Amino acid sequence: MKKSIIITLAATLCALTSCGKDNVSFPEAATSPADKPDAVAISAEITTELTSAKPSETTVTSVTNDTTIVSAETNNKEAQVTDTNTAQLENETAENNAFSAGISNGNVYTSEFAGIRIKIPENGYFLNSDDLHTHYIMPTRFMSEAEKEIYSTGTLDAAACYGEDIDNVKYVNVWFFNTKLRYPDAPDITAAEFMQRNELSFSPDIEATDISAPETIEHCDKSYIRASYTVSDQNNVIYVRRINDDYIMAIRTSGFSPEDFESKLEAAN
Repeated sequence: MKKSIIITLAATLCALTSCGKDNVSFPEAATSPADKPDAVAISAEITTELTSAKPSETTVTSVTNDTTIVSAETNNKEAQVTDTNTAQLENETAENNAFSAGISNGNVYTSEFAGIRIKIPENGYFLNSDDLHTHYIMPTRFMSEAEKEIYSTGTLDAAACYGEDIDNVKYVNVWFFNTKLRYPDAPDITAAEFMQRNELSFSPDIEATDISAPETIEHCDKSYIRASYTVSDQNNVIYVRRINDDYIMAIRTSGFSPEDFESKLEAAN
């Protein structure tokens, strides 16, 4: 969905997510068009017919048929073992890569999945699960079915917003994107490519300025791609990191300098 709609939603989202007097609205994030991959099922059936031999050929035919049967059984068993091993490997990979939601508790968010913890000042707080769901679903009211399908490839795992007024808002959103579903044309997209394609692709009606070139930084023994830009006089800093073969994490912040936010981002273990 376009960022213009997202920014327009800011004032409305505050009331719907119970921000409170000292908390302000949550600006949303942009998405880029992508098609979900089609699944193709392939099946095959093999039928074998054995015929009886004449009495004079009994010995030779028996050996030939036995050999044919043994060969077919061996091939079938090898195929079954290969299929089983492949299925087990795919299942294990899927289980290892499966997304696991983090925990928000007051002003602290922890994701064991990403191995991070974010601790914001005590006058801010992360949304509980119900308000987070509302915050995630709200933008879909303005989306087409195709846009909703793309949007659903991302999971909003945490959202915090606080500040004295609308002109001095600070917010933190933590997203996880299944890149195999979001970008079937580039399922192994790198964090740097994702930053350009998903985070720094603005619609024409958004006046983004001071757009920085993405750079690689090391923080808490993890590599992130970091970039920043300004919209409506608000400084935004984005952090992107690939978590595993399936997921990329994007941390979107506003109202922070890189040094300020990074002092609040630490390893979870």
